[in-house]
Amino acid sequence: MEIKFERATIDDVEALINVRNQCFYADYIRYGECPGYNISKESMTNSILNRIAYKINCNNQIIGNISVRDNNDNSYYLGCLCVIPHYENKGIGQEAIRFIESEFSNATVWTLETPVDKKRNHYFYKKAGYTIIKEYMDGSVKLVLFEKKIDPAKEV
Repeated sequence: MEIKFERATIDDVEALINVRNQCFYADYIRYGECPGYNISKESMTNSILNRIAYKINCNNQIIGNISVRDNNDNSYYLGCLCVIPHYENKGIGQEAIRFIESEFSNATVWTLETPVDKKRNHYFYKKAGYTIIKEYMDGSVKLVLFEKKIDPAKEV
């Protein structure tokens, strides 16, 4: 299984919408809303043009999406990291975290949000060095904010 991370382009809009719909359908059903599900072509195009968007490829098929926002102060927000369910639990997410952290080696802080009751996500992000710093409501969904601080002096 060959995994590659590549910048997303406008040509990837429909494929990435399809990937996100597969990834976030269960959340949409569970919560009645999910910002990652059923994104319009315009919104996905805007994300690709105005954020840092990657596609995750496995054997030349798009199987995941990463979206990063640069806060322009050595801090970054991981807006999306998703892999279609068929490819979960194969180490791809861990590879993706290592990839973005190496791509943005100037980062001193990473943040991300996930629902409070998504314990598998919590386990995954804690394993990658993230800690919960806050809980809050966003609409009808209770979220946690994860943070990972990186000490540049300890990086090799």
